Amino acid sequence: MSAWLAALGLAMAACERPRAAPPIDSAVPLRPAAIGSASPQAATTWDAHLGPVLLVAGATPDLATIVLGDSARAGADTITQREAIAIRSTPATLVGRSDSVQLGILQEVRSPKGEDDSECTGWPAWAIQSARNGTTLAPWSVGFVGAAVQPVRMDSIESMSRVDSARLAAEVTRLASALPTSAGDRFTGLPFTVTSLWRFHAGPGAEGIVTNLVRHINQEARPFEERTLIIAERDSSRREERFTLAYYDRSQGAEETVESREVLALARPTPDAQPMLVLGRDYGDGMSYALVQRDPSGRWREKWHSPRGHCK
Repeated sequence: MSAWLAALGLAMAACERPRAAPPIDSAVPLRPAAIGSASPQAATTWDAHLGPVLLVAGATPDLATIVLGDSARAGADTITQREAIAIRSTPATLVGRSDSVQLGILQEVRSPKGEDDSECTGWPAWAIQSARNGTTLAPWSVGFVGAAVQPVRMDSIESMSRVDSARLAAEVTRLASALPTSAGDRFTGLPFTVTSLWRFHAGPGAEGIVTNLVRHINQEARPFEERTLIIAERDSSRREERFTLAYYDRSQGAEETVESREVLALARPTPDAQPMLVLGRDYGDGMSYALVQRDPSGRWREKWHSPRGHCK
C-alpha cells in the first residue's frame, strides 16, 4: 500500500501543471489564521477536563514525555513536587489513532542518559507502565492524567480502497490548490504530494478528513519545501458531495527545518464535547504540540499550543 500511496501522490502531481521556480535564498514561515478564528493572535487555553498535563509517547510505549498544560508552567523541564505527586498517583488514559484505550501509571524515573539521542528535550521524561498488573503497554500516541477522554477512530488512506483513496487525494489536492497565496509565491503552480490522510466521524451527519501535503523546490544546495495541513468536512449522507475546508496551517522553508505536522490522535475531552485533534509540530531542531478542536458550526480552531522543546 505504501507503493500505492507514492504512486497516488505522483498521480496527483500530474494533475497540476508545474512551472520553473527561481531559487529561494531565505525561509518563508507562514502562520495563517485558522478558519473561524477571530484573530491569528487569539489566546489559546488548556482545557481543565484534560487533566494537568499532555503525555506524548516516547520511543517505546513505556516512556512518556510530560508536557505541562498550564501556560504559566508550559515548557518547563522540571515539575514541582505537588505536580509530581498528582500525576504519579492518578491513572492516565492513553489513546492511539485507531481509537485504542488503555490505562497507565507514571513512574518518576527518567529514561537513561543517551538511550534515545533523537528525542527532543524541554519537558520531563518519565517511565510509564500499564495500570493492569502483569500487562505490557501496547503502542499509544498521547495520554491524559485523570481525564476520561474518549478517542475517535481515524482510518488511514492506506486502509481504504484504491477508489476511495484516489477520490480523497484528489479532493484534498483541490482544497490545497485553492488556498490563498501571497504575491510572488514561488510554490504557486507546483504539484502537491499527499503524505498522509485520515478519515473520521466529525459529528452527527458529518464526515471529516485531515491530511498533510507537501510541495518541493529542488535546489541542489538547499532544497525548499512547503508543508500544508488541512481539515475538511462534508455531509456523511452525501458521499458524492465535495468537502469544505474547515482549517488549514501552512509553512515554507528549508527542507531540514521547515515546520511539519504529525497527527497524533483524535479524541473528545468529555462524551458530549466536540472532537479535538492532537498535533505534533516538528521544526527540525525542536518540537511543540497543539490542540485543534471543532466547534458546533463545523469549523476547527487551535485551542492550545505548547512552547517549543529543543532537539539534541
